[in-house]
Amino acid sequence: MKFAYEIQDKTVIIRRCFGYGDEIEIPGSLEGYPVTELAPYIFSEHFREEELKEGIEAGRVFFFGEDGDRALCGSGLRRVYLPPALQKIGAYAFYNCSNLEELSFYGGLKDLGAGLFTGCHRVKQLRLALGHTGTSCLQEMLMELNEELRLTLCGENQEARLVFPEFYEEGVENTPARILMTQMHGSGMHYRNCFYQKKFDFHAYDGCFFRARAQEREVLVLELAVSRLRFPMGLGTEEKAVYEGWLREHLPEAGRQAAEHRDMELLRWLVGGFLFGKEASGEKKYAGEKQSQEKKELLRHMLGQAAERGFAEGSAFLLDVLHQRFPAGEERFEF
Repeated sequence: MKFAYEIQDKTVIIRRCFGYGDEIEIPGSLEGYPVTELAPYIFSEHFREEELKEGIEAGRVFFFGEDGDRALCGSGLRRVYLPPALQKIGAYAFYNCSNLEELSFYGGLKDLGAGLFTGCHRVKQLRLALGHTGTSCLQEMLMELNEELRLTLCGENQEARLVFPEFYEEGVENTPARILMTQMHGSGMHYRNCFYQKKFDFHAYDGCFFRARAQEREVLVLELAVSRLRFPMGLGTEEKAVYEGWLREHLPEAGRQAAEHRDMELLRWLVGGFLFGKEASGEKKYAGEKQSQEKKELLRHMLGQAAERGFAEGSAFLLDVLHQRFPAGEERFEF
């Protein structure tokens, strides 16, 4: 991989990146100086190559590395990993990176240029490692990305997996008043406003759950609830009980999703961590034969879903749980 860069005030500004493949990891330092800035249009096909040539001829721009003559930019770019010391990204840095899917960055990034993600409609995953202050430019980033997003938020000792639903605006004509009104669709805007003084507000985020239940499809609400319970960074007791209550009512669908996607981690958590674990704090443990029978029937239902979809590993796991939790010589299962 090769980088075109210049040094200003003992810090590095990277102007352009060259290499092969569809992902790039920006180094934390070059020539002993920290990389603190990415130039405007750095990953865009609309980058002005003439400016780079002028900088090279003037002795301001240098190259580091040898592997790669093709600019990493535009639709060929899918994943970008930014360094901890980075503080600024120039305007339109990802302009028309139409296949960009994932971006990883740190809390030290504070300055985002205008139109950063213009033309980027496939971003699915963000990963943010917070610093000791807990502040970041996350809200500004989220506001530029109105599509459905997943965020991994890393703190000092734990992490949260957060889902941000889609939102979009629609102009609606009010003919009698002769005005055009803006109507917001989806709960995504509310979720993207869960910040206070550049710090993410978990309480506000969890408080939007009722909006998601009313406006979003069930599978997305399920993912949102499960993610908060599995990775409970910043999750309060009352909010946890709300998620648990909703999930209890939708466990069959959760099991179906685990089987459909062959997700053993999710299946193990649903059974061992939620149904029979300590996570479901709002539920009394084995209050009686009725609850025990309900859990047994739920396991059998999940087993049927796994078997129907050819999920052999999941079927074996559920069979084992059934035999351990409800040993009975007369139980038989046919597939």
